Amino acid sequence: MKTILVVEDHVIVRQGLIRTLRDILDEKTLEFHEASTGQEAIRMAHSCVYDMVLLDISLPDLSGLSVLKLLHQHNPKLPVVILSTHPEEQYAVRSLRKGAAGYVNKGSDSVVLKEVIERALIGKRYVSQSQSDLLVEAVCDNRECMPLPEILSDREYQSVCMLTAGIPLTQIAKNLSLSVKTVSTYRSRILEKLQLKTTADIISFGIHHGLTEKKFPT
Repeated sequence: MKTILVVEDHVIVRQGLIRTLRDILDEKTLEFHEASTGQEAIRMAHSCVYDMVLLDISLPDLSGLSVLKLLHQHNPKLPVVILSTHPEEQYAVRSLRKGAAGYVNKGSDSVVLKEVIERALIGKRYVSQSQSDLLVEAVCDNRECMPLPEILSDREYQSVCMLTAGIPLTQIAKNLSLSVKTVSTYRSRILEKLQLKTTADIISFGIHHGLTEKKFPT
């Protein structure tokens, strides 16, 4: 019996995802546990041994990538598959470089989800052709998408992407379940780290480095 921890803050989405997994996988050999926040997932991972974690990248308390890092600090061999609504261009490379076993868009076909989960459960990573191309492009072009994860925190990176897409601070705060004051603090840190002066500079930087998030839910 293998145990999968599903981390997703929306109950309906989480339960629907588990039903889908029961349909496409061998239900008799699987057990599912549920968490709705990053902190809850971390606590559960410390008290129970999991064979895999299916982790939403957008959570109300911590970003999925921060949770990924903390889970791997506790258990480096734990396969973690990132589930996201964001386009691959924004977070696939970032997730895979942080050690994710796979990156799946929520709009992906169930066949893809099945393959990613099955590979993760036997300790293998899944990288689609498009993700492989992005990884190669990041290395060959030496673009900012390589050092950027080291410069900005996950929340700061998300903020840059949304600012580049023209999303106002109030909406960014809502999307990230944060206060406007906190998002403003992120903006100040981004300006300092990137040595920029204005929000317009951030937008220009984001466009130049392909960080537009036109598909980000508003």
